[in-house]
Amino acid sequence: MLSFDALLQVVPRVEYFPDFDPTGQRDGEDFRGIRALAYDGVDLRGEHTKVFAHIGFPENASGGVPAVVLVHGGGGHPEDKWIRLWNRRGYAAISMDTTGYFPQSPAPYYVEGFADGLERKLASPFAQEGYTVSPGNSGMRDGALPIGDQWMYHAVAQVILAHNILRAHPRIDRNRIGLTGISWGGVIASVAIGFDTRFAFAIPVYGSAYLGSGYPEICRRFRNPDVFPWLAERRLDNARMPVMWLCWNDDCAFSLNSNSLSWLHSQQVCPDSRLCMLDGMGHSHRQGYMPEESYWFADMILSGDAIPRIWAEYGQGRVRCGCSAPVRSARLFWLDGAIRYVRREKYGMESEFMDRGWHKMTFDPGRNEIPLPEGAIGKYVEFTLENGIVLTTPYSEA
Repeated sequence: MLSFDALLQVVPRVEYFPDFDPTGQRDGEDFRGIRALAYDGVDLRGEHTKVFAHIGFPENASGGVPAVVLVHGGGGHPEDKWIRLWNRRGYAAISMDTTGYFPQSPAPYYVEGFADGLERKLASPFAQEGYTVSPGNSGMRDGALPIGDQWMYHAVAQVILAHNILRAHPRIDRNRIGLTGISWGGVIASVAIGFDTRFAFAIPVYGSAYLGSGYPEICRRFRNPDVFPWLAERRLDNARMPVMWLCWNDDCAFSLNSNSLSWLHSQQVCPDSRLCMLDGMGHSHRQGYMPEESYWFADMILSGDAIPRIWAEYGQGRVRCGCSAPVRSARLFWLDGAIRYVRREKYGMESEFMDRGWHKMTFDPGRNEIPLPEGAIGKYVEFTLENGIVLTTPYSEA
């Protein structure tokens, strides 16, 4: 039986490497003060693994600050801009490399699009006898290997160990630590919360549970029986923390029905879970960590404030819907058919996208019933709160 229970008690050996700390600035952001470190991961074929990471703290932080574990997506590495965004909001943050990359020389920062000098090898001063790098991102194609050799096993273990590092840190409140991941990092986060239930909140971005129900090529991989041990929905009942499922409503890598199914499951376990499917979001690391909804959700959960609840019901050509808080605007999104993905050019790129576009109808948020447009098949309702935060109801073809 797949289990990480023993790992929950392990605080790994951590070594800091000040010569590799970020020293630069970009787009008005100063990355000095973020620290470079390596920590012990789980073993791989008889050798120990090391994990490279960056950690940052809010300015003038003393003790008891909240924190978050940041999990990058495909092609990503420790993301210093992401760390700083959380730091500015009062959170410590750790961002590890889940694919075995290490710096071969110091760099001024690591931000999406700038990862010079990172390679999958342990060079000096990281090299150590008996140690190796963890597996690279297999894209879930390594299911025939023993579990301990698979990339997802090591990635989930690295998340748990990073959590343990934060929990043991004297400047961090161990009961106020969250988890967020982008794209493949969202997949990792969705899996990890079923094994590590100590997180105070979780925010998977793009990637989610129920991927086998999705349409793009990445989702289709989760229909392979070899991937069964890693289906996040198998353990969502364990994840009793509030979860925000955040995604793009026209994603090229994932489809919003998976995010909707994930929310429908997790809100039964924790009613404070929420869904946010953003129009025009795009898919990248930067577009994944810039939406304010992530930071708002974390703040709301840790402050104990009531999170607005939204709802929608469909029937007899009508939509009944509402929100428990004041709303700036409301929109109905609908498709004139069921979701279908095809390879096409869209948004200036060629990839897999929905074969049809969204129809949108703005309506008075004071109304709790509106007509459903003729021909609408797939649909959901979006509410924008007075503070600009977007919340959505799940996608439905019923």
